Amino acid sequence: MIVSEPQHELKVWLCDRIGLVATPHLCCIGSVIGGVLKGVVGFDNYNGSSVMMHSAGDAGWLTREMLHAAFHYPFEACKVNMIIGLVPSGNAQAIRFNTHIGFKTELTLDGAHPDGALVLMTMRRGECRYLPRNRNGQEEQAAAST
Repeated sequence: MIVSEPQHELKVWLCDRIGLVATPHLCCIGSVIGGVLKGVVGFDNYNGSSVMMHSAGDAGWLTREMLHAAFHYPFEACKVNMIIGLVPSGNAQAIRFNTHIGFKTELTLDGAHPDGALVLMTMRRGECRYLPRNRNGQEEQAAAST
């Protein structure tokens, strides 16, 4: 089950696991399995064209439902063109995970993290395989309501 409340608990859960200092605009969604919060994806630094994504989870947290929700929110609800992630270079597991779900490494910022560097990773709307597509591979557009 995907949840968006209570925001305070979702923010604390995420920030505690990844060492993030929450901004006032951090917005989170959570993956609840068997009544237990298993993972959280958070978004902040929205500027109209991009947003930063942060995530953490315990084993089994990343369901297909969560993947679709995690990318629907920024690309469909917020209408951004790009999601940005910053990953410490020492977190090889997170870099592999992000690459596996479709993020691309844009650049490495040497000296920007106690682990040595920050790896700037992005996903553009057209690269996201978790958005609905028609049989021709084109992104489906939501029908306009009248």
